[in-house]
Amino acid sequence: MINKLLVLGVMVLFGSELFAQAVTIRGVRLQGTGCGPATASVSVTPDGQTMSVLFDNYAAEVGVGSKNPGSTVDRKNCNVLIDVDVPAGYQYALTQTDYRGFAALPSSAYGMHRFTQIVPGQQIPSMREAQIRGPLANNYEVVVRSKPGRVPYSVCNQRQQTINLLSELMVAFLPNTSDRSMATINLDSVDTGVASSFILSWRQCR
Repeated sequence: MINKLLVLGVMVLFGSELFAQAVTIRGVRLQGTGCGPATASVSVTPDGQTMSVLFDNYAAEVGVGSKNPGSTVDRKNCNVLIDVDVPAGYQYALTQTDYRGFAALPSSAYGMHRFTQIVPGQQIPSMREAQIRGPLANNYEVVVRSKPGRVPYSVCNQRQQTINLLSELMVAFLPNTSDRSMATINLDSVDTGVASSFILSWRQCR
């Protein structure tokens, strides 16, 4: 079994070292069928600037040789709740998120990777979906980047906030196909081991 490592780095786009040290991750909680207590673990660096999530088996799979040989569809999800401390008078936004994955799909199957970002104060969650058709056996990457001037920032003067990152994996066979070769989609790339990175920008409250 290949361990998957997800590293989340907080990049503070603000020219103050003192301010950067004040931005901290208090803790991380994991919920979902793809990241239960037995299949995932979390660590946060002492300075509260970087966290890592170790996934043991976050994958959706169907077909011959899979854990679901009799199924035509499989779904997994993981909700990463990042509790952060926000300095008074400042607000933040997720300006870019990079998702990397690996898919091995016969021509009779397709995969889906959906992800949603929910930041306190944003009226509408940011959602993106990548659909992958077989035949394929390769890495994939999706970059979600906020448009200039349309960056949704968090609420002001609320020190304790929670960033909610929900990812969903799905793999399925196409209708009216007989090939049931194994089809799988994983959260991250096997060769790089880096599943996702998140860039946060900060500004004074307006």
